[in-house]
Amino acid sequence: MSKSFEETDARASAFGERLRRERELRGISLDEIAAVTKIGTRLLRALEEEQFDLLPGGIFNKGYVRAYAKHLGIDEEQAVADYLKAAHETPPDVSLIARQNASARADHITSNVSYRGSFPMIPVLILLFVIVGAAGAWQLYQQKQRERRQSHAINSSPGLIAAQSGTAQTTASNSSNNSALGQTGSAPAASPSGNAGVSQVPPPNAAVHTVEAAESSPQQSASVSTGAAGSEGNAPFEITVRAKDRAWVKINSDGKTLVHGVINPGDVKTVHATNKVVFWTGNAGVLELSFNGKNVPLNSGENDEQVLVFNPHGLLPQPATQ
Repeated sequence: MSKSFEETDARASAFGERLRRERELRGISLDEIAAVTKIGTRLLRALEEEQFDLLPGGIFNKGYVRAYAKHLGIDEEQAVADYLKAAHETPPDVSLIARQNASARADHITSNVSYRGSFPMIPVLILLFVIVGAAGAWQLYQQKQRERRQSHAINSSPGLIAAQSGTAQTTASNSSNNSALGQTGSAPAASPSGNAGVSQVPPPNAAVHTVEAAESSPQQSASVSTGAAGSEGNAPFEITVRAKDRAWVKINSDGKTLVHGVINPGDVKTVHATNKVVFWTGNAGVLELSFNGKNVPLNSGENDEQVLVFNPHGLLPQPATQ
């Protein structure tokens, strides 16, 4: 028999802290709960840290709490009630809505004889229609809120894109320097500080400004890509994205945003470019990505974020995680 959520530790006042204490007392990891409940560890950690703005909201949050509590063997209803109190949410009173609808049609029901003595189906159907409509409106509202948060996350990711682009430009610059060294057969001149042969890497701010300028102007993007690729010119290439489930994506091709929003299961998005494609997603685990028809493994979970940058030669190297 499951214990009351409040009785487990009266000293722990915070909702998330009590969840964490219950889990640690049982020696259960977040990864184990995620494997059983199919809820990402990032969302489970958000529950324990009471970062409710990172959760989808509404009935999804309560479902996460129920699944978490059930796996730990604690009172599910008490856990949901404590969550609502911590999140300052008031659940909709479904019984009150039903009573109001029933009361509004009471006169009509009592003044008409049931057709052929059968059960009065019309009022019941109307009531069901109202309840289904209310539930659908609530879910649509929650979906819009989640899409708005993910859209904000898409627009706030230029820092990671800048770091990847800066790494790619530094690699291209070093490659050009090595090529020039091989052709001349001489070592680079010594720097004023006395360190010979050390390539000067531009400061991080320079990479950020370069990427921001490239995304805002196709002409500037073309000049940056031409400088990195040398005098050979850029060949056209294509990026294809296939969705196995609903996912948020943003695809920027040669400085223009061509895809920005939700793609549904079965959707296929293909973009063409000559200089650079920046691809972002918040659901990498449900997407398949290819470059010129060749599969690009994402190696990510369902709720993982990824930012990839391509040029005519393929996927650019990603910066090392600090």
